[in-house]
Amino acid sequence: QATDVSEAAKAMAALRDSEQRFEAIVNSIDQMIWSTTPDGYHDYFNQRWYEYTGLSKGETDGLAWENPFHPDDRARTWTTWQHSLATGEPYHVEYRLRHHSGEYRWVIGRAQCVRDDGGKITRWYGTCTDIHDLKIAEEARQLLLRELNHRVKNLFSITSGMINMTAR
Repeated sequence: QATDVSEAAKAMAALRDSEQRFEAIVNSIDQMIWSTTPDGYHDYFNQRWYEYTGLSKGETDGLAWENPFHPDDRARTWTTWQHSLATGEPYHVEYRLRHHSGEYRWVIGRAQCVRDDGGKITRWYGTCTDIHDLKIAEEARQLLLRELNHRVKNLFSITSGMINMTAR
């Protein structure tokens, strides 16, 4: 008996090609990309995640995804993630993530759910974006703004004092 497997072989080759294109796309961008099952079990991180954190593949699967988070940010991030899982609302949170250098750097974590035709969540897809340099620049800008504000108030105090003295 002979069975023609050429169609199955073509389908397997197309699937392999599609998977290779997917991996090339998600590993060529600067974003850290991840996905979870509907209950929030992390089962995929792109190569950028592992390069950024310095962790090994599989080390942050499941509930271990929060291990590289700054200890002060874990509770808030976990609460936000639980809210998104319960409601299906988009996940959006800023937190500090341990870089492979050992430094904690600010990132934005975002995720959206995918629903089936019945509205049931079938998957979560998310990204992490390093915003550390922007955050540091914003803090420096705020410090400069406070200093300028203080100096302007001092100038007004001096001017007001001179006006009062002149009026007397």
